[in-house]
Amino acid sequence: MLPKGLYLLISIGLAAGIVSLSKKHVLVQDLYSLENLAHVDVLCLDKTGTLTEGRMQVEDTIFFPGADTEEFQQRMGSFLSQTSDNNATFQALSSYFPGAETYTRTADIPFSSDRKWSAMTFSDGATLLVGAPEKLSPKPLPDAVQSHMAAGKRILLVGITTEPVTKEQPLPALKLLAAVLIVDPIRKNASAAMAYFRSEGVAVKIISGDNPVTVSAIAAKAGVPGAEHYLDMSQLEADASMDEIAETYSVFGRVTPTQKKQLVEALHRKKHTVAMTGDGVNDLLALKEADCSIAVGQGSDAARQVAQLVLLDSDFSVLKDVLMQGRRVVNNLTKSAGVFFIKTLYSILLCALCLLTNAPFPFVPIQITLIDLVIEGYPSFFASFEQNSQKVTTRFLPEAIRRAAPNAISIALCFGIYLILHACGILGASGENTQANALLFLLIGTVGILGVFKMCCPFNKLRGFLCITTGIGYYAAVALCLWLKNHWLCVDILHMAVPTGSTLLFLLGFAALSLVTERVLALTLFRPDSRLSAKLRKCLS
Repeated sequence: MLPKGLYLLISIGLAAGIVSLSKKHVLVQDLYSLENLAHVDVLCLDKTGTLTEGRMQVEDTIFFPGADTEEFQQRMGSFLSQTSDNNATFQALSSYFPGAETYTRTADIPFSSDRKWSAMTFSDGATLLVGAPEKLSPKPLPDAVQSHMAAGKRILLVGITTEPVTKEQPLPALKLLAAVLIVDPIRKNASAAMAYFRSEGVAVKIISGDNPVTVSAIAAKAGVPGAEHYLDMSQLEADASMDEIAETYSVFGRVTPTQKKQLVEALHRKKHTVAMTGDGVNDLLALKEADCSIAVGQGSDAARQVAQLVLLDSDFSVLKDVLMQGRRVVNNLTKSAGVFFIKTLYSILLCALCLLTNAPFPFVPIQITLIDLVIEGYPSFFASFEQNSQKVTTRFLPEAIRRAAPNAISIALCFGIYLILHACGILGASGENTQANALLFLLIGTVGILGVFKMCCPFNKLRGFLCITTGIGYYAAVALCLWLKNHWLCVDILHMAVPTGSTLLFLLGFAALSLVTERVLALTLFRPDSRLSAKLRKCLS
C-alpha cells in the first residue's frame, strides 16, 4: 500500500534542483523550500539590496538657511568617528564626510528602526541628531529637497539642539543644519525580473523602512505594478484593517519590523503563499513568518542564518530560476505521483474486497516489486528532470489522488467481476502459479501502463520514449521471467503461471473494461473542476 519509491523520487528531484541552483550562486538551506516557492503567489521585497544594488553613496548636501557649513563638517565628522552605528547608511556617510576629533562624545543614542534617528551629545552640551525627515522636522521640507525625494533619492536630515534628548520622550525643537542626499542605484535587471513575475501571476509587494515617497519612486523605475499607490505605515490608524491594506497597496514605507510580520500574516489570512526577502535584523520576524524566506548574501549574519535560501551574489533576479526549479519539481512529481498512487489505492481497495469476501489477496510481493521498478520507478525518475515552469495551481496530494483514482477504481471493478466469475465457476481461484493470478497481474500492469500514458500526455520525444519503453519493458520482463522458469535456470521469479489463450482473451476484455471505466471516471467524477474533486481538495488540503 505504500508508495515507497515516491519519497526517494521527491528527494532526488529536490536535490537535483538544489544542484542546479548552486550553479546560479543560490545557497539552499532547506530542502523543501523549493516546493514552497513553487506555490508562491506574493513576493515581498525590501528595497535596499534587492531592487537596488545596496551600494549607498552620498550624492550631495543641501544646507538650510543659517547653517554654519564649517561647524557642520566638524560636528558631523566627530559624530561619525565616534558612533557605534555601522549599517550601510552610516558607512556611506563615513565615506563622504571626513572624520574629526573637534568635539568629544559624552552620550549617544544608537540608531533604531523604530525611532528612525540617531543622536550624540558632545562635551559642549549640544546634541547632534541624524534621522528620517518626518522624525526630525514637523514642517514640510523645502521644494528642492522634496524634488530629490520624489526622484527616488533617500533623504537624511541633520539637526542640533541644546535641550536634553532621550529615547522615551518626544524630540525637542531642532535647528536643522542640512539635508544629506543618498543614492542607491537600481539593479540593471530589476525591470526584467518584475516583468517576469508579473507574467507568472506573482504579485510583488515592496516593504521598506524608508520614506514611502522615495520607495514609490524607485519601485516605479523598477517596473513594480501599482507603485504609485503607496502607504506610509507610520501614519497607520489603530483601527485600520491590515488584511485590506495588504491586498490594496503594493508599496509600503516606514514599516517597522513588527509591521512587516503583520503584513505577511495578513497575506496568509487572504490565502496567499508568501515569499519574503530581507537583508537585516529588522527583517527577521517577517522572514520567519513567510512560507519561503530569502536572504541576500550581503545581508546580516542573522538574516542569512534564518533564511531558507541565500542569494550569494545578492542578485534577486535569480529568483525566477528558483521559481522555475520549484515548479519543475512540484509539477513533475505531482504527475508522477499519479502513477505511484494507482498501486496504493488499488491495494487498499483489493484488501477491502478480500476481507469482505474472505478471498486471498491475488498477488505476491515480488510481482508488485516488478510494478514498482518498471512502471512506477523508471518513467517517473526520468520525467522528473524535464523542464516544467507552468504555474502550480493544485495541491500535491489531492491532485495525485485525483489522477490515480480512476485507474485504481477500474482495477477494483475488474477484481469484483473476477470474484463474481469465480463464484460462478467460470474462473479459478487466485494464488501463486494460477491462471487467475496471471490474469490479474497482467491486468494491473496494463492499467499501470495506461497511467504512465496519462502522465506523459501531451507527448513529446522524451515522454513518448518513456511511454513506449515502459510498455515494452513490462511485458518483456514478464516474458523473460516466464521463459527462465521453464527453459534455462528453472527459477520461478514471479511465481506466475504461463497465461493460456483463454486467459489472454479475458485479459483483453478486462483491459477494455478498465480503459472505458477509467475514461468515464476521469471525464466525470474526477474532472479537475468536478464537485468530488473540490471535496477531495478540501478534505486533503
